[in-house]
Amino acid sequence: MLLAPWEEFFLATAKDLPIGKAPVPSVDPDTKKKVERALSNVEMKNKEATYQAWLGYYNSNKKVGKDKYRLVELANEFSRCMGLDSPPAIPKLVLGKMGLKNIPGLRSK
Repeated sequence: MLLAPWEEFFLATAKDLPIGKAPVPSVDPDTKKKVERALSNVEMKNKEATYQAWLGYYNSNKKVGKDKYRLVELANEFSRCMGLDSPPAIPKLVLGKMGLKNIPGLRSK
């Protein structure tokens, strides 16, 4: 299981599993290029849906969603990892339901 540093709290929920911390693995440049190439083939509508789902999931998580500004920073970092220059726009109604209206860094439509 690979976790971002801010996701380490998930380890506490899996105490009964033999999971331990390990150093961050290095990724060779060829593998990185292959992943980037694969991501470039993913349709934009799927990336948009993934971004919105990510934001909704972590927004509902008390550990991550508590600080809405940090949540948006992490979401936008996630969108860059999908190869996006800017985060996808989310419907205003959805942002309102998530309690994320007027949070800097989010784009609405």
